[in-house]
Amino acid sequence: MNESSKHVNPQINRSLRLSICDGAFATIMASLAGGVFLVGFAINVLGANTVQVGILAALPLSANLVQFLGSLLLETLGRRRPFCIVFAGLSRLCWILVLLLPLALFDGMGDSRVWLLVAFVGISSILASVAGVAWLEWMSDVVPPSIRGAFFGRRNMICAAAGMITVLGAGYFLNRWELAYGKSDPYGYLILFGCGLLAGLVSAAVLVWIPDPRTASGDTDQSPFTWGRFAAPLRDTNFRRLVCYAGAFMFVTQMAGPFYAVYMIESLAIDFSTITWFITFATLASLFMLRIWGPISDEFGNKPILMVAGLAHAFIPLGWMVAQPGVYFAPIAVAHVLSGMFYAAIMLAHLNILLKLSPERGRSVYIATFNGMIGLAVAVAPIVGGWILDLTAAWTFTVGQWEINHLHVLFLLSGALQLGVLFMLIGIHEQGAAPSRAVLLQLRNDLDPQTGIAGVSDFVTLKATRTTGTLKNWDRRTDQWAAWAEARMAAGLDRLDHRYQLFSRAKRFLQEI
Repeated sequence: MNESSKHVNPQINRSLRLSICDGAFATIMASLAGGVFLVGFAINVLGANTVQVGILAALPLSANLVQFLGSLLLETLGRRRPFCIVFAGLSRLCWILVLLLPLALFDGMGDSRVWLLVAFVGISSILASVAGVAWLEWMSDVVPPSIRGAFFGRRNMICAAAGMITVLGAGYFLNRWELAYGKSDPYGYLILFGCGLLAGLVSAAVLVWIPDPRTASGDTDQSPFTWGRFAAPLRDTNFRRLVCYAGAFMFVTQMAGPFYAVYMIESLAIDFSTITWFITFATLASLFMLRIWGPISDEFGNKPILMVAGLAHAFIPLGWMVAQPGVYFAPIAVAHVLSGMFYAAIMLAHLNILLKLSPERGRSVYIATFNGMIGLAVAVAPIVGGWILDLTAAWTFTVGQWEINHLHVLFLLSGALQLGVLFMLIGIHEQGAAPSRAVLLQLRNDLDPQTGIAGVSDFVTLKATRTTGTLKNWDRRTDQWAAWAEARMAAGLDRLDHRYQLFSRAKRFLQEI
């Protein structure tokens, strides 16, 4: 695992490794049976329109609105581990119905098959959302608080790597399939969905092997259920401020979020292959930075991370202003890299501060309240964004060499509102949180180019292969190279200083003459 988890109970370490394995397989399913491939299936095979595509894209996060139902069931029934496994398994099995949609069984449905796809994916998303409440409460006890940031940072990093590799491989496969059989052939998509379903079922099976600490300790009986529990998060002033901040942040970011792709496709005419590479840049940036953000979260808290990363994220829309037809690659690549670096930090800090500020008893209600607000924000935000685009559809003007249109206006508005949302963090109290300056200084140290060679090497090896002699030697050798580079740089600076002193003495001597 990592340095801070070496002294953790071996049984806990085993559970943490299994949780990472579960996350990797779940991410593979989400990558294959969602995102761009689900949209492509809906459009190319079933003939979906833009409204239906928008609904499909919003379903996974909008389904968080039903987490209150999941919390009610969990608080009433208890036994969060079997609750999570059953609902997660049922969620994945719904994709069997999706696999049947293009086949003869639904031939007579015609255009209605798109709405069946929406229904099947919606049911799957709802079941997954309900399982998510139990999973997060369960994992909050599995992962020791002292290593939460580092663990979830590493878990998210490995999941992102699995998703990136899956998307690249699946995209190559689907391109080859379409060249051979045409875009409307369903079987390439069905192969991807089938592989995704298999990965999802493996993920659910892995959960069976992770014990519930509460059950193991014999603490299975919770206090009697009361409806007053559902009002507890809103009576908690500090948590209420956190929920309002998270909802506001997700609203102002997702108000513009879906329309960045629209700008790339329609205004800049970027092909999907290039867009895939931009996504890969963002993922690689997330992979690198999550290794840094996790320990910072454990050491300095989550509130300063939200402040620093939120401030940086608010300025990313400026990069999209520079991107113009024919000269878009560099600014959009930089925007994706910065987004991967800082959005990953924000999502990690959201998770950690949610677990930190919610009590052990009744935590599922707090989780449901938090995710329910996010689900509501994500469901409403694109509608508001589309309404703003309609109002500003005729806005086109030139600033210097850049042509600004209504999409740019929406991007800038989103960035400006993100700056405003940062003020909501001031009222949130997180015990042990350091000033934002401490995070900036730590980032400066972690990203020091003099030690970059060793840092990149550690990132690639993930510290998981230190038992392999060759990789241990490589890791030690790169540390030596970094030290050598630093020594050479210091020696060079000393030589320059010495020559400057000689030059100064010679100059004074000539002046005296």
